[in-house]
Amino acid sequence: MFRLFYTPTWFNGWDIVFDAVGLLVALLIAGYSWRVYRLHKENKLAYFSLAFVSIAVSFAVKVFTSAILYFKPVRDVTATVLNPVIGPSLQFADLFYRSAFFIQMLAMLCALLLIFFISQKSRSRLKRYYEVSQIGLFVYLVLLISIVSNFQYFVFYLTSTVLLGLIVLNYYKNYLNADKNKNTQKVMLAFFLMLLGNIFFVFVFLYNGFYVIGEIFVLLGFLLLLRTYGRIKR
Repeated sequence: MFRLFYTPTWFNGWDIVFDAVGLLVALLIAGYSWRVYRLHKENKLAYFSLAFVSIAVSFAVKVFTSAILYFKPVRDVTATVLNPVIGPSLQFADLFYRSAFFIQMLAMLCALLLIFFISQKSRSRLKRYYEVSQIGLFVYLVLLISIVSNFQYFVFYLTSTVLLGLIVLNYYKNYLNADKNKNTQKVMLAFFLMLLGNIFFVFVFLYNGFYVIGEIFVLLGFLLLLRTYGRIKR
């Protein structure tokens, strides 16, 4: 069966737990951002909510595909349910996995792209036509990257690393311009931890244990986001 790369056997299943936590955090932040948007009608909050819904979709697809890869009972049930799609004798199974990985990558890159735009200094961003059209162009590029990444996985992690680096830089600027607001600092640190995790993912081809380190950093980033979310909500 098709896999992007091989992970340590002893870690199989733990990464599902880590990603499930990220999925839950993303949904909580998306829901809270949407509620605040409905009160203030600020476009930035709606886009922020959409970004985290997209992250949740990415994690959900990853959890689903990982469960199929790791657990035979899940694989058997999925093969039975999706038999009309994957064909007899699972002849289209690889295409199914590639499609799932494509959705996972596309959703995550679109989310990071949105957060990058949102994190930039406010100047009616995401309202003007030419700026929204720029997003359309970037989404097109993200589509191409997601297709290529199905064959060279590190292209996805390299791209997400660049986007996360730009996001961290934007939040650092916001932190300095907001009289060093602690919540802004925590958000910056959360994305910095995710950035470190993605850097380790890039080099999984050298040593598959880097996947474990990357998952830990990403989990820590989302837990810090959850803590910040709870503080802001209170």
